[in-house]
Amino acid sequence: MAKFVNKKEQVFDLKLTSYGHYLLSVGKFKPTHYAFYDDNVLYDRRYAYSSASEKQNDVHARIKNETQYIESLVLFRDVEETLKTSVGEEPNPNDKLTPSSRSKVPASDIFKFDSQIGDAFLDGETNYTPAWKIVALQNQISSSTQSDTVNDTKIPQLNIDANYSIQVSEPIFNLRARELRELNSYSNQFIDQKVLKLVSDDPLFYIEELNTENLTQNFDIEVFLILSSSAAGSREQLERKFFRKEIPQIQNGFLMSEVAQVLPVDEITTDSVEYYFDTLLDSEVEQRLACKGAEIFNKESYYIDLDFDCDQQAQEEAFYDIYGSRTEPEICQT
Repeated sequence: MAKFVNKKEQVFDLKLTSYGHYLLSVGKFKPTHYAFYDDNVLYDRRYAYSSASEKQNDVHARIKNETQYIESLVLFRDVEETLKTSVGEEPNPNDKLTPSSRSKVPASDIFKFDSQIGDAFLDGETNYTPAWKIVALQNQISSSTQSDTVNDTKIPQLNIDANYSIQVSEPIFNLRARELRELNSYSNQFIDQKVLKLVSDDPLFYIEELNTENLTQNFDIEVFLILSSSAAGSREQLERKFFRKEIPQIQNGFLMSEVAQVLPVDEITTDSVEYYFDTLLDSEVEQRLACKGAEIFNKESYYIDLDFDCDQQAQEEAFYDIYGSRTEPEICQT
């Protein structure tokens, strides 16, 4: 049960969740981020009393001195709900709640704190609130909403259609292949000397966070799998997927490898994102595709410019036959 904070003794209040207590007990609790919220602050009294009036000078005194605040809340559901091992399962008295199940199937209130105060770059050229610039360089955004109405979360939603098809093609060996995928998109020859070609329309996006400090890592990526289609009035059942982790170079005080390595492909399971698709970020994206999409977008849009460099000129590949029938002798100078 939450209590009122004694403002004379407590400057701020911190409280761990049940999962946080578990991580602390095994030595894996390593907080890296924090955020500020003002959802408990009533800036305008008319939201509490529609007919109330308040002077501008009285707002500061009411919020700072005349308002009582309660301690941090970490549980937004009934206790019986927290004992469920996964979505839709009833608790088993012989089983204990495993944190790994919570990490895969997030609780329904995981997005309870979704209105944090933005990290605005107030010392910059503008004082506008933080915003996102998202442009589809390949594929189309079919629809968008300001929030997730199914799961009741204030997270903007972008619906994207990615189409993949198989076509019958002539066998062609691509000598100018820029990546291995261009060679692996063809099947072996059939009896009619034809091959099957995979035509992929991968989603490619330009994402930029505006009006904030431009850091190396401005956002994180999380991937969830929808386990089943949601019925009317119920939440979707989501299962978190994890990216392949790098193998530590130093184990038990010994250097195991000179360079960082990732888990081998044969150890990828259905819990990994790479089991379903690959994700390329920043410099990993092929520059030819990014620049081609940016060129088409900038021609069609006169109001939004994409800020990344595409001035590099493409060099023509030249192939030389070192086993040719005629060679020129080297010129020797003395």
